[in-house]
Amino acid sequence: MATDSPRRCAFLVLAIAGSSAVAPAQELRKALANADAVLVGRQVGKEQATAEIVVHRVQVLQAVRGVAGAVTTVNVLDWPGLSLHNRPAPRQSRLYCLQDASKDAALAGLPADRGTYYRMTGWPGSSPMIGADLAVDPVLRLARTLAAAETGTDPAATTAAIADLALCDDRAIRLEATRLLAERPDLRTRLSPLVWSRVLSRTSGEIEDVDYKIALAELCAEQGVDGLVDALVVGLGQVHAPVFARTVGRLAARLRGEDAATPMLDRLRTAMSPDERAALLLAIGATRTQGALNALVNLRATQGADAALDAALAEHKSRQAREATLQGKTDKKQ
Repeated sequence: MATDSPRRCAFLVLAIAGSSAVAPAQELRKALANADAVLVGRQVGKEQATAEIVVHRVQVLQAVRGVAGAVTTVNVLDWPGLSLHNRPAPRQSRLYCLQDASKDAALAGLPADRGTYYRMTGWPGSSPMIGADLAVDPVLRLARTLAAAETGTDPAATTAAIADLALCDDRAIRLEATRLLAERPDLRTRLSPLVWSRVLSRTSGEIEDVDYKIALAELCAEQGVDGLVDALVVGLGQVHAPVFARTVGRLAARLRGEDAATPMLDRLRTAMSPDERAALLLAIGATRTQGALNALVNLRATQGADAALDAALAEHKSRQAREATLQGKTDKKQ
């Protein structure tokens, strides 16, 4: 019994890690929220504690939350037989988001006098490397900001700090901060009009980091920022990634309802390249509105079938769109 229970816990860790394999690559914000202890640490040793469990000794370089000031090392349990989970990395300064594993340690018969036992969280991206200067590291800034918020820091100060990170140049942490604001209306609604203007401007201007552009668009959509749909439609002239086009269509439908496809159809008349045309058509299909379907069917009837139109109709995912695509293929064979 004592060995079976840690095994079941280990499989829980595997399940969490396995399910996150298809999730966005960065989920640090969720790990920070769910952790019992957060610290900057370095693995300084490990031992095979049981046939299944390795115990890593992690030196505490800086405690962020949930670690007593006198604690200099912590124990992190690891199940090496399971390949899909986070584990400490030797000789690297990393952020550790840890969950209490004292029950697992007790069931495995590990000595209780060695201090608290933890396991690493299963969220992807939850153990990033930390730079040499702990005072300015952006990952630590986010971790400290969220930790301070839990101890009563003024929400306005918390919001301002996260907004600064959302607009900073660090690719990973700005994505985390942007998604955090989108998920937290209690923080998002405290942003000033000036900050929202900066966020919309950044949304419009970003052309290289598609994930970040999408996250900014989602944030603006949550707040219902004026001018967002028009900015995103213009952005399809430079950013042709299908995932972005689908986001434009989805957000336009959310914000403008049945009129969602109108700005894309207007832009389509002056599309400068086949790539822009294909992106606009895909975004039109992604609105999944009746107006979009009517426009796509009409375009197919007047311009003839092509791959971009077929992709847009497929993206609409309605029965009528499928029928229009099949009818076009039948007509072409005849």
